[in-house]
Amino acid sequence: MSRIFLRTLAIKAMQQGAIPQHVGFIMDGNRRYGKKVNVGNKGYYLGYDALAETLAVCMELGVKVVTVYAFSIENFKRPREQVELLMELAKDKLTELAENSELVRQYGVSVRVLGDVSLLPEDVRAAVHRAVDSTKHNNRAVLNMCFPYTSREELTMASRSLVSGVEAHELDPSDVTTSTLESSLYTRSCPPMDLLIRTSGEIRLSDFMLWQSSRACHIEFTDCYWPEFTFWKLLPILLRYQVRAASFVQSRKDYDEREAVAREQDVVDDLAVNEKSISALSPPAQEERIVITWKDCEPKEKKQRVANFLTHRGHLPNCPLIQLQ
Repeated sequence: MSRIFLRTLAIKAMQQGAIPQHVGFIMDGNRRYGKKVNVGNKGYYLGYDALAETLAVCMELGVKVVTVYAFSIENFKRPREQVELLMELAKDKLTELAENSELVRQYGVSVRVLGDVSLLPEDVRAAVHRAVDSTKHNNRAVLNMCFPYTSREELTMASRSLVSGVEAHELDPSDVTTSTLESSLYTRSCPPMDLLIRTSGEIRLSDFMLWQSSRACHIEFTDCYWPEFTFWKLLPILLRYQVRAASFVQSRKDYDEREAVAREQDVVDDLAVNEKSISALSPPAQEERIVITWKDCEPKEKKQRVANFLTHRGHLPNCPLIQLQ
């Protein structure tokens, strides 16, 4: 039997079990692979080929979102020649995704770039904008390219956004919760991360998706370098994920229930605090303040206020909100 037939058969078998809806990859080992096989910097280009193959497999399986660590903000500290090479590679491949990618067309992939793009050279930023803009109407799958990115930067960005919302009176301080912080992250319109894979044998996350991978996410570290990562390396990882999938679903459900209880308690606490302040007012002022208090603490009002903020202030041009089919 041909290898292609075996792969097709394996994919159909895997589809009988739970398929992760959001998979993250730390694509590590391109440079070391280039040294290993004596191709030098070509290892980075081979790494992109591995990404294209892996993305195709994920789409065939039914994965909705693939998030890859393309370039860390910390990588700007590398030698200038290496950074320039990576910027040129990124520009070429982003242009390819925007103009001539069969993969993007076939699977209806929306390309989103997560990170502080202001740090990129102008020509690379232009390539980012073209790739995002030309694929923004695709809604069957998402490729999140974290470039340049760290979780620290993402959490700082989200926190500053919420602080500015409070200062502009678009949010109440009580609106700032773990839920609203999560809804302000780059991945806010994506399903929760189910599976995170790092290649090259390094057992660390290197400041990648720390928030997203902290709850009910199966994390795997594999010894192969990224250009060596194939479907046959992915297959056993998916099998292990499927064995644990039910426990992840229950863990996520339990967490959501705890969050719901905590939100209800926040409303009760807000009312208690406001009731104390009301008692110190004169009767007419008390009546007026009670109306305002109940309006501020009403869950529907709070929910609408947060929704309005996230819609109008939470727009990030390089990672538009996506409604997947």
